[in-house]
Amino acid sequence: MKRETRILDGTPSKRSFWAIINDYDLQTSICELIDNALDLYLKGKQLTPVSIRVNLDVDRQTIRIEDTAGGVPEKDLDLLIRPGGTTNARDQELIGIFGVGSKRAVVALAEEITIRSRHAKGNSYRVDIDNDWLIEDESWELPAYITEPIPEGSTIIEMRTLRKTIGATDVENLRTHIAETYAQFVGSLKFHIHVNGTSVGPLTFDQWAYPPTYSPKELSFELVNDDGEKVRGTITAGLVREKRPGGDDYGVYFYCNRRLIAKEIKDKSVGYLTSYAGIPHSDASLARVIVNLQGPAKAMPWSSTKSAIIFTHPTFRALQNSLFQILTYYSKLSRGLRTEWDESVFAYKTGKIQRLKLRDGHRIQKAYLPPIPKAIKRRIDHLRYDNQQIMRDKPWTVGLVESIAAVDVIRKQKFQTKNRIALLLLDSSFEIALKEFIVHTDGLNLGGKTLAQLFEQRAAVIKVVRQKVKFAPTTLQKIEHFQRLRNELIHERATAHVTDEDIENYEQTVQEVLSQLFQLTF
Repeated sequence: MKRETRILDGTPSKRSFWAIINDYDLQTSICELIDNALDLYLKGKQLTPVSIRVNLDVDRQTIRIEDTAGGVPEKDLDLLIRPGGTTNARDQELIGIFGVGSKRAVVALAEEITIRSRHAKGNSYRVDIDNDWLIEDESWELPAYITEPIPEGSTIIEMRTLRKTIGATDVENLRTHIAETYAQFVGSLKFHIHVNGTSVGPLTFDQWAYPPTYSPKELSFELVNDDGEKVRGTITAGLVREKRPGGDDYGVYFYCNRRLIAKEIKDKSVGYLTSYAGIPHSDASLARVIVNLQGPAKAMPWSSTKSAIIFTHPTFRALQNSLFQILTYYSKLSRGLRTEWDESVFAYKTGKIQRLKLRDGHRIQKAYLPPIPKAIKRRIDHLRYDNQQIMRDKPWTVGLVESIAAVDVIRKQKFQTKNRIALLLLDSSFEIALKEFIVHTDGLNLGGKTLAQLFEQRAAVIKVVRQKVKFAPTTLQKIEHFQRLRNELIHERATAHVTDEDIENYEQTVQEVLSQLFQLTF
């Protein structure tokens, strides 16, 4: 039985603005405002060219954005300030669906904002937002004024009293960010963006190399995610034809409805795991995967700021397996050719992308990816190559490097107990590494104990090593966890269960420790 007592007011507090604007920086905020104009353009007939002009006045510390995307009708003026207010339908192939981005963006950038808009040939309206309205007044009501005419079908946003100082570097970084984010739009004759008077051209990431047999591939697909939403798209992957020294420009890039959402993703959720693409490292840095998704806005796996991918989203989960496969393939290929990039990859600057259609967007047919030559599959060869100088100078590290390679070999076997064997090998290698570090490092205080006495307690050993090396708290916690797991395996009556994820996690942890202790590369 229900009995109504009163009606609750769900209107958000103004303080909700302050809780969420911290997610916004200059680039994210400006792009939110560009997204608004872009959506108006996409919802229209796209017959008339649209211009967006962004001006950052470094001397006056002001920002002005003007667009010719159509303007805001009088009946929709409240959407300029109302959180969640939007005319965009979630099933349209648009960018903005949350109805909060532009509100957060202007407030994140400035304390004083003036918005003027004129729809078609109608009146020009003006709305002023300042800190007094945001902080002092809990009411969401705000007057709109008829003002002097501005160009037909335009919107002008002026921001003063900026919350953060802007400089010349910010202008250049913003220009680059916009060129990357809207590359699939600004190449059009009908969509133009200018930053401080300079036209922005497209910056893309499709600088492919075309080595024989291993050319880039574009895999097109259609899928239905767990929510029943239909999405179409492409996964384009390959090796890049040039490498910036020390550059971090590899991994996975995501476009949703033609807008760049995230780049250089190197998370385990896209495949950077020991048994797949491996731990992110320069030897795999020629591998690049570009995902283009098209579909209803609600089916896109983007965050509310459109600056990150949500890995738990049904659409991402639907294509995750295919992503694992293709990233793993080209990462292994990059590693396999590590010693001959110049002649086997960079030399092939022209060619054709092989275009294939996936029958099943959830997985890639094995025939689409030619076998990687066995001669370049062995990880030990790469480890020896990358660590040859260290192993020559510190020969006691040879066994440590080979033990990591041995773990990978064991995990590929069909042994029922392969994870138990791998755990014991990893734990032994870790303990041996501590011993080798103590033996070959001067100035360590053993507290009057012999080496044998010290190694009766691992905590005491780690304490000695920490005199010279600082381990992250999470690393120490994982070391303790896996030692307990190993002890359960050896000393307890019930056999401990060791999962694939346990071994991946512990192998990564041991590799991190070996890198810290001996500067080894994995």
